[in-house]
Amino acid sequence: MHLLLSGPPDCHCRTITGGAFGGIVRARTPICERICVAHNLCKNARMIQWSDLEVFLAAVRSGSYTAAGRQLGVNRTTVGRRVDALERALGIALFEYSALGPAPTRAGQRVLAAAEAIEREIAAMDHDIGGWHLGAEPIRLAGSAGIVSEFLPDLARFRSTNPDCPIEILDELNPVDALTQRRADLALTLVRTPPLRLAGREIGVLHQAVYGRRGAARLDPIGWGLEFEAALSGAAWTTANPIGEAALAAGLITCNSWPQLKLATLSGLGRASLWCFAGDAEPALERLSPPDPRHDCPLWLLHRAKAPPGAAMQRLILFLEQAIANRIAA
Repeated sequence: MHLLLSGPPDCHCRTITGGAFGGIVRARTPICERICVAHNLCKNARMIQWSDLEVFLAAVRSGSYTAAGRQLGVNRTTVGRRVDALERALGIALFEYSALGPAPTRAGQRVLAAAEAIEREIAAMDHDIGGWHLGAEPIRLAGSAGIVSEFLPDLARFRSTNPDCPIEILDELNPVDALTQRRADLALTLVRTPPLRLAGREIGVLHQAVYGRRGAARLDPIGWGLEFEAALSGAAWTTANPIGEAALAAGLITCNSWPQLKLATLSGLGRASLWCFAGDAEPALERLSPPDPRHDCPLWLLHRAKAPPGAAMQRLILFLEQAIANRIAA
């Protein structure tokens, strides 16, 4: 697809020529106004290809030319060349560089918004005619200490109505690091205040109480292991159970993820502080103490602030926000 932008000096862009049929629309259309970065950019623009915008989107979302190349099935040099072509067409730099990698400039943010609008229109058209892109990249989902496992039934419901949205569940203990280092695209994060480099929404506050297998005899505490301590120590919620060296010194069984801790408690290996929404839902478990507010923690659904989610991820975010809020409120 090619979009040829032109227009008189008093108009951002009044004529679009493009498409397979070379049609001309002589009017100020919504898509026209969305694609203009600014009036001076429109004067410099010659030919903008959707494929260049698509490469630009991939570079922003993945955080690097190398990762974008893997996603698109091309090499890093090709990604750089396509971004350079887009910058030449617009006459302005679209990326600036920092310690965390390339990030869109102010003009790049405007191009990003326009490209996302075009992407949504294409996705809507594709959906309307009953098809989808089977080669879509999976949305990589991480969660604090593997808490994503609690919401697998919800993800199954999402997939039943969104088969065009592949999801990869990551084995990551610290989702903030996974997002920052671009190993994940979306994260369920137990954190009081997210870092500024991430964006998202607080879904709710989780509470912890001590649970044990119903009817079990004497139960020793279960602790968090060294791997967990290395990844997540410092957060108040992690101290609800003995952690790291202290747990090992006490001779306790230790676990390094939420699924391990819950299963160990269900199996009768000991007692542990669990998230109440999950512990209360297990008939085999009984609550042995009231929740301790010192160990409460907000649950956030986060993504990288400078990598706005695409259409598929937006659908997943909206679904998870509602589904998880309902689950933890039950």
